[in-house]
Amino acid sequence: MLDWIVMAAGFVVAAALIFGLIAGNLAPQFRIWPAPPAKSLKSFAVWTLFRTLNLAVLFVCAANLARDAAAGELISAQILAAAAAVLAFGAYLWTLWALGRKATYCRASGLAQEGVYAWSRNPQYATAIAAYFALGIATASALPAALAITLVAVYALMAIAEEPWLEATYAESYRTYRARVPRFFDGRRLLTEAVKFLRPRRTPHETSAVASAARLRRPRP
Repeated sequence: MLDWIVMAAGFVVAAALIFGLIAGNLAPQFRIWPAPPAKSLKSFAVWTLFRTLNLAVLFVCAANLARDAAAGELISAQILAAAAAVLAFGAYLWTLWALGRKATYCRASGLAQEGVYAWSRNPQYATAIAAYFALGIATASALPAALAITLVAVYALMAIAEEPWLEATYAESYRTYRARVPRFFDGRRLLTEAVKFLRPRRTPHETSAVASAARLRRPRP
């Protein structure tokens, strides 16, 4: 019963956040993200709703998984999705550390462009989106998965809402960076790197043998 109450509250909170983020993207005077000045009533409301939704999704999805596990009904796909969610949450924590506390949540402490930020303009949002999406899939249940998807939408809208603030703060530096690096994932680059990683590495002896074979195949003048 408790998880149904939490889920219902989560949907209400998600609707409020999504409405506010869309309204803010359409009309700057209604903007709720980046977060309003600290200690203001608006800031308190935004952070309370955002944290409530995160906790609601975690609670509902965990309760659903625990119930399936207790009944012996977990299937391999759920276990794999849950493992992917754990890995993505770990990556999310790493991106928080990589950015640093001073720059987290729209604090202007310099435009990060190196490391993981050379792959994604929003690695925190990207990893959180991956984590909650995988967690929703792991539940194998429509309503918990739908609640997780609403949080995915909130993270995506927050990333979009930050862009005018970043452009106003960092001007041409951000515009150049935005043109070079994708908002969330660079699928082509990830695929290329994965192929490189999975491709068998040649030993020095094999490399020498390939070079010798290539020389032998060259036409003689």
